[in-house]
Amino acid sequence: MRGLWDNEKPLSPALLRSALALVGGFLGLASVVMLLISVASVADEKYAAGAMQLAAGIALPFGIWLALRMMADMLIAMNRTHDRLAAIEDALGGRPAPASAPVFQTKEPATQRAVDGRAGDDGPLYPAAE
Repeated sequence: MRGLWDNEKPLSPALLRSALALVGGFLGLASVVMLLISVASVADEKYAAGAMQLAAGIALPFGIWLALRMMADMLIAMNRTHDRLAAIEDALGGRPAPASAPVFQTKEPATQRAVDGRAGDDGPLYPAAE
């Protein structure tokens, strides 16, 4: 996944889920407050208001959390799909893959190798031990 403001900075799905958990905690706290208000309304013999506050205290925070969870899951799935499609495009799009540098490079010219009688695939020429 990519960051919201910086497209080059990766954003992990775990970070998104932890932010969702934090929002879920605040929504749970709001739900508890609304349920306490509902109990106070019932104790004050306002049963219809208490029932509405009870329903709203459960349904609204849960609905908001569920919508955020669904959007986060869709965002994660879309970004994974985008990354996979970008990898397929790189593989099939005709862009040449970056060539890796050889592990060993000899520092002598090819004519010197011919004089020494060494083949080109004999490896690097190390200094002789005296």
